[in-house]
Amino acid sequence: MFISEKLVFTELHKTGGTHICSWLEKLVGGEKVGKHNRIPPSLWDRFIIGSIRNPWEWYVSLWAYGCGGEGSAYHQTTRRVNLNYLNRQLHGEMGLRRLPPSCWALQLWHDIRKPVVSWRSVYGDPYDAGAFRNWLRLMLNPARRFDMGEGFGFSPVSMGFGLMTYRCLKLFTRLRTALYKDRSLAKPEGIRRALDEERLVCFVIRNECLEKDLLEALALAGCEVSDKDRCALFSARNNKINTSRRFSASHYYDRETVELVANREKVIIENYGYTQPEI
Repeated sequence: MFISEKLVFTELHKTGGTHICSWLEKLVGGEKVGKHNRIPPSLWDRFIIGSIRNPWEWYVSLWAYGCGGEGSAYHQTTRRVNLNYLNRQLHGEMGLRRLPPSCWALQLWHDIRKPVVSWRSVYGDPYDAGAFRNWLRLMLNPARRFDMGEGFGFSPVSMGFGLMTYRCLKLFTRLRTALYKDRSLAKPEGIRRALDEERLVCFVIRNECLEKDLLEALALAGCEVSDKDRCALFSARNNKINTSRRFSASHYYDRETVELVANREKVIIENYGYTQPEI
């Protein structure tokens, strides 16, 4: 999360957040506080910016990052039990002061039975389309919803939608405990209503047109950007930080996995007008 006097940027994983934060620091000043954390209510009155990416591209990026041994999704899925995470971190990721004993026990039960051998087998070569497809089937299987940690398995969202939708709701809306209690979030209409009625972000930057959208967001937030800085921003388009080695999304998908993402991220796809890769 990036905080300045006029705006706050909430960073959805693998959507160009590191690059955006770097430019916000140069253009408007401010500080980075944490990384993918929620915005506290004390900052809700500021101009809030989020970032998004084509879901088909997003899953490839998430997996390729894991192939390098990086990212929370990789670490959560490839280790069986981490009591330190369970006792000290999970409740905070869910916005709770403490994890109820029943939730603690349920997460532990699933962790013990997590198929870590299967998970480890799908990380390795970031150019292996078959490995990606096997990973995606695990990632978007509701039976494996507790493997990712971060409270995903406890949310009704996990029964009908993927990790991207969950993270968007977590970062882009005012939902707190309702994210884990509201059963309507298992249905498309519930997700749509939450993204509309509980919307926290004022503007969402699309990774595909990051520079243009960032400048538009800054203008709406009342931040002036010089012509020199505008040119520098567009010139740095190909120097993004924290990117993964991989081919384009079309290399990794077949018809089955294209449809899998289309079904599990349908509301995000509708909201931002994304189209599937050519196969």
